[in-house]
Amino acid sequence: MALLLAVPATVRTVGLYAHLRSDLEELLPRSAPSVAAIDEMRKRNDGLQYLGVMLDTGDAAHLPAGEAFMDALAARLRKLPPELVREVRTGTSEERTFIEKHAALYLDLPDLEEIARRIEERHRYEIGKAMGTLLDEDAPPPSVDMSDIEARYKSRIAANERPHDRFSSPEDHLTMLFVEAGGFSTGVESARALLDRVKAEVAALAPQKQGFRVGYASDVAISVEELDALVTDLSSTSALVVLAVMAVILGYFRWWKSVVVLMGPLLLAAVFAFSLASLPPFDVTELNSNTAFLGSIIIGNGINFGIILLARYREERRRGVGVEDALAVGLNGARAGTLAAALGAGVSYASLVITEFRGFRQFGYIGGLGMLVSWAAAFVLMPPLVRWLDRDPVVRPAPAGGAFVMSRLVKLVRAVPGPIVAVAGAFTLFTAFEVSRLDSSFLEYDFSKLRRYDTWTNGEGYWGRRMDRLLGHYLTPTMVLFDSEAAARRGATALRDSVEHGELGRYVATVRTIDDVIPPEQDAKLAEIERIKKALTPLMREEIPEAQRAELDRFLSADHLERVTPADTPRIFLTGLRERDGTTGRQVLLYPKPSRDLWRAEAMADFTGTLRRLADTGIGRAGRVAGSIPLSSDICESIRRDAPKASVVSLLGVMVVVLFALRARLGSVYVIGSLIVGVLWQVAGTKLLGVKVSFANFIAFPITFGIGVDYAVNVIARYMQDGDDDPGPAMLSTGGAVGLCSMTTIIGYSSLLLAKNRALFYFGLVAVLGEVACLATAIIVLPALLFWLARKRHRVDSVAS
Repeated sequence: MALLLAVPATVRTVGLYAHLRSDLEELLPRSAPSVAAIDEMRKRNDGLQYLGVMLDTGDAAHLPAGEAFMDALAARLRKLPPELVREVRTGTSEERTFIEKHAALYLDLPDLEEIARRIEERHRYEIGKAMGTLLDEDAPPPSVDMSDIEARYKSRIAANERPHDRFSSPEDHLTMLFVEAGGFSTGVESARALLDRVKAEVAALAPQKQGFRVGYASDVAISVEELDALVTDLSSTSALVVLAVMAVILGYFRWWKSVVVLMGPLLLAAVFAFSLASLPPFDVTELNSNTAFLGSIIIGNGINFGIILLARYREERRRGVGVEDALAVGLNGARAGTLAAALGAGVSYASLVITEFRGFRQFGYIGGLGMLVSWAAAFVLMPPLVRWLDRDPVVRPAPAGGAFVMSRLVKLVRAVPGPIVAVAGAFTLFTAFEVSRLDSSFLEYDFSKLRRYDTWTNGEGYWGRRMDRLLGHYLTPTMVLFDSEAAARRGATALRDSVEHGELGRYVATVRTIDDVIPPEQDAKLAEIERIKKALTPLMREEIPEAQRAELDRFLSADHLERVTPADTPRIFLTGLRERDGTTGRQVLLYPKPSRDLWRAEAMADFTGTLRRLADTGIGRAGRVAGSIPLSSDICESIRRDAPKASVVSLLGVMVVVLFALRARLGSVYVIGSLIVGVLWQVAGTKLLGVKVSFANFIAFPITFGIGVDYAVNVIARYMQDGDDDPGPAMLSTGGAVGLCSMTTIIGYSSLLLAKNRALFYFGLVAVLGEVACLATAIIVLPALLFWLARKRHRVDSVAS
């Protein structure tokens, strides 16, 4: 029946993985401001996402050859499908040509009026002088020097001036092109498709033969690089983890069939958990980057219940008990402790359901179900499997693997329980003091520290910094969406004022609106241009300095200057400013400065909060801020808000489960105390090692509550069942199995310590600390306390007698 049920369960599980969504906004509710803004941006715009292709020529002398290489590459990329590549640019020549043709219209109207006024005043002066009608013939003539106005526009041009209109830097022997993607997505699928095609075209041109180095930068490259590192790190260690787990299982049980008995039900439990989560009331219809790896986590944690059951069964078999009787004893003996552990682990996962962070809520549903289903699969499916596979009439009465270690550990704990309790108590007080001093500095606010460690030497981090230095700003802007042109103009004014004189100055290089592309007040400007032409008589031309006269001639050279319309404007000018339906003027683009500031959570929150505040213009709805920075800021805020709440609920839930499972007896106090001590050690160890809590490793804490209680509750359950004052037998029997449970989990988490991705590394480190701390308290500190209390009771009884 289980195998038959596994067929539709597997189909539904495969369906979930087929709908894997790597978009970052999938981690937040659709109502989150940044998610709603991105959804609106997608509806209103074709896309605003870029890939930078960087070419290092080795020295400035080879830069022309590098630019020729980029021209050849651009020609190939422009042939790719439009849904993949919308635009390819190697420089700014198209924009320069257009601007120079319509230069007069891009001057501010007050400047045109001032030019006309100066020429007309000089014109009137010269006429008066010629006719002898000047009131003061000794007065100096009105100046027609335009150098002040000219300097203002030269400074604007200089900020975007590029040698030969190319994205090139002789100083950095670097040239680049950028590709505008066919659409906007924070997921990796479309980004990978684009990057793979671009890499294929680069490879076809063989840059290495010319001694060139090629790199990739911007948001497309970031998303692919980080997810590739994640997948590579997990897949490269998967086989090693499986082999290591199988080895320790075989080494402990010394029975090859134990692998089949444990893994068969566990794999079924994993697909059952995913399929149940896809049904009402959970309705998990797709997986995201947080839940994609839950299958391995369910297997790693869910195996504990089967290990305890199988250990109890094999213990009875080694005593010479028959299969069915050994199963009866094992089921009865392991049931209470493992059920409490499963409920505790399930509650620790389920605590994540209360968060608004969708990535964690799905994690909570699937993980919580996974623990309960794993327990049920172990107790329903393992007995018939054992009955079928264990055909040995007699089992050799050899101790389980690890018995030697546990026997030595029992001797040590029995010999010196007092010192162990004293040292553990002192260390717990120290860790409690350290934990009491935690503040916001314990949180990781620098997202750059969570990227793969080699990105800053040869990855996107390295090439991205060089690209930002070359361009002077980030390639991809943040967009503010308004409902009307009036609101957008008022919002743009407030944003520009903040950039020039306020808090946005440290973050933003450029603010761009439709008025920067389609000149405003064109009718008035055209009138002023005609006024200047009429006043600029041959005599007046002689009075203007030669260099400025040449500039005026260039500006006024068009025989018939006409209004600039969106239809006349190069498409690249209107990217992000013209909507799908052709509407313009309702969106504002902000290009951040090239700085590591905006990798930090505080800076992201300040940037995003300031934009949202200034976007509330009082005209209609407040502007919506869309982009990767606001999205990352909302993720940080969600974690900051939800993490403490989920952790407290997880801890309280686990305590309630333990009290209920152990019927609120003294044993439940021991278990809860062991868990609290283990968690204190974990948190203090994390702090002492300088590891900060982030969205990547926070989840290790509530998970530790559920998994950590597993060890203590099984030791205490066996101790209570034995009914003996001596915890030694419980340590010898259950302690070894508990150690095996922890060992399999530690193996899985330790594999993450080899990861290039720093987020994975820190998650693995925090999880390993939790495992080691909770295991140590469960099989060393707790038994030492029980030994010490037993001796104390015996002394009291001896005195009384």
